[in-house]
Amino acid sequence: MAQEKKQATIYDVAYRAHTSLATASRVINGKDNVAEPTRQKVLKAIKELNYKPNAMAKGLAMQKNTNVAIIVPEINYTYISHVVAGLMDCAKKYGYDCLIFTTENRADVNKVLNKVLSLRVNGVIVFNDYLDEKDVGVLTDFEIPTVTIGLDLKTKSSVTWHYKNQIKEIVDNCLNNKHKEVFFLKVKNSGKMEQRLLNAVIETYHEHQKEFKNIIEVPDSYKETYPIMHRHFLKHKQGFYIALRDSIAIAALNAAMDLKKDVPNDVEIMAMIGTKYSELTRPKLSSFDIDMRGLGYESMEVLTKLIQSDKKIISKKLPFAFIQRGTTK
Repeated sequence: MAQEKKQATIYDVAYRAHTSLATASRVINGKDNVAEPTRQKVLKAIKELNYKPNAMAKGLAMQKNTNVAIIVPEINYTYISHVVAGLMDCAKKYGYDCLIFTTENRADVNKVLNKVLSLRVNGVIVFNDYLDEKDVGVLTDFEIPTVTIGLDLKTKSSVTWHYKNQIKEIVDNCLNNKHKEVFFLKVKNSGKMEQRLLNAVIETYHEHQKEFKNIIEVPDSYKETYPIMHRHFLKHKQGFYIALRDSIAIAALNAAMDLKKDVPNDVEIMAMIGTKYSELTRPKLSSFDIDMRGLGYESMEVLTKLIQSDKKIISKKLPFAFIQRGTTK
């Protein structure tokens, strides 16, 4: 018996046409912003592969259960696991079946998007710095309700939080009143969220007619960050240190404390994303108070509104506060 031929996917079309998944999506969905030669290559690939773009819509109409895809980078970070827990709490209330997809790097994005499209999900939550606006556009081009977390896209539904102005105020206070240099602990290949935080620091320095150069590149590991910061503190007596996650900030804190640095008088340390570990350090770590589980819950609520209504875009911004504990003054 002849083996049944596998149905072509949008990923196959993009590969055959030598284009991105986003470009193939725009051609399939009749968007205008594609160069004509590229459009013809995609159309040729569609014909050669006998791709059926309407199959997905038919499949969605036949579904009885509501399936939601959740795209995250990895779930081994505490704050990400809290967001996922909140998403699952809300999904359980509505009886949704959730599928979790992870990406280890940018190269995984197209494969994950293709998988999500092929599974004909009813909605998608994206909490993943590896995806950009074009990637999210692939999902919305197919009219799949999609909500991004932490990625403020004016043309897409999103749940974000205010932090830029508060970070700028902290840095401004360091330069105006504390007369301390700010240092930024940047994790290699960490993503857009950390870059936006760094950009707020750089922007504030520029407003003071100063160039920001105090970027300390560290690995995504407490164990490997600690010796880097230990060597740093042997040469630097004071400063204000900012990290995205508390695990990296704690490595800096412990290195400073082991060298008998005066925290917080000489050395101040803070994290943007604090978890329960911020409360366990001595002194306790200053950080922003972000209810990550609540963030996940609210994001699934927004997706539910998209699924159940005719609205195309729903955006929500959540407030949060800087909690000054023992590592800043």
